[in-house]
Amino acid sequence: MITLADFDPAIIEQYHITERKLKQVLRYVWLLQGDDAATLRDIAVGGYYGTSALLHEVVELDILLERDPRLLRRSSHAVQRFFRADEDAHCRALAVEYRYLQRIIWKLLGEEVSIGALIMANALPEDFDILVGSDEPLRLFEPDRKEITRASLLLERLRAMGKEMLL
Repeated sequence: MITLADFDPAIIEQYHITERKLKQVLRYVWLLQGDDAATLRDIAVGGYYGTSALLHEVVELDILLERDPRLLRRSSHAVQRFFRADEDAHCRALAVEYRYLQRIIWKLLGEEVSIGALIMANALPEDFDILVGSDEPLRLFEPDRKEITRASLLLERLRAMGKEMLL
């Protein structure tokens, strides 16, 4: 069972994430991605890696619920259609998620890694393109294969830390 205690308490506090919001996020992800949702598995990891996935979905869902308060009562197909029509919410969530990951990797692992490398290692290739073409104030440049591999290894280390390493 996933609880708020599984995540970075600073993010839980900063974004005012409640058990109700957590349940809403889990429902949203299920509606969007179905029973075999990779995002649900990422959230379930907990710890800092799981926090980044949760943070992305909280930011995205908050924006979408502001635009359609009844979103979570709609069909899976309707939620997917609404999501695809609103790239802005996903873009904002990506920026927040990857800034968080960059900061946490620096803080816990003492490693500096670019947001571009993190995105290319952990997200869909089109997510990088979405951010490059957005108004988000990120300095993105396309990383080389070596940077992406390094980012992938750092993310694996973070993921392996799990819930037990929360500060």
